[in-house]
Amino acid sequence: MPMKREGKRLRRLSALALAALLGVGALAAAPALAQEEDEAAEKARKELNAKSYFHGKPPFDGPVKQPKGYFQLPVPPKREIPKFEFQEPISAQAKMRFMQTMMAMNPFSLRQMINFMAAKKKAAPGLTFEEVVESLRLKGNELNMRFVGVSTPYKVIREIRGDDKFPRVEIYSFCDLETLALVLEHMPEFIVFIPCRIAVMEDKDGQIWLVTLDWDVRWIDTLPNPNRISDELRKRAISVRERLEKMMEAAANGDL
Repeated sequence: MPMKREGKRLRRLSALALAALLGVGALAAAPALAQEEDEAAEKARKELNAKSYFHGKPPFDGPVKQPKGYFQLPVPPKREIPKFEFQEPISAQAKMRFMQTMMAMNPFSLRQMINFMAAKKKAAPGLTFEEVVESLRLKGNELNMRFVGVSTPYKVIREIRGDDKFPRVEIYSFCDLETLALVLEHMPEFIVFIPCRIAVMEDKDGQIWLVTLDWDVRWIDTLPNPNRISDELRKRAISVRERLEKMMEAAANGDL
């Protein structure tokens, strides 16, 4: 009997020792595992953020050759466009017919279409809202994108709803005034998109995002219409979009 009791005691001691060793090993491995998880999350964030702008040469760099005959698209002749000339309005009926016909072949939901028109980046964990905004404005100033105003609608929404948990959202406006002048000379109607806006917003989990309207002038390079924007305006438009991208990237990373 004494030998059996001694054997049980030794087994218990061995089990305790093994558990202690495993616990120490787990504690020692925890920082490395946490670092791996952080690195994986950061890699995923950067891959997500890289989707917001097309870098490199587009698939097409000019109008696509049009078919002849019945399938040839009718386009107006090229003409000199006077500066600051407003075009004849398109009727609401024509817009309705055009959009409904086009949407009939569109598989996207409204939510997906809005997502299509948005460029967005996720801010790095640990950054405060104020740090993201500070980086955004500093980078904008560095890139000659003048800060022209901010809107804070969340404050009014919280007050109206009595909901202090409504996500914080602030909309910052920037402008390259020389490019704006050239745009308005060519097409005054473009004023509806001015100034350039970048929203800083919290999601449902408190994660901070930066979002802007994604308008890439290279999308329209394939238009067959001969009344194209000037090379200078096209170059400036691309530059503005690239600067907005750099501003959001700097803000998302908390660069100062």
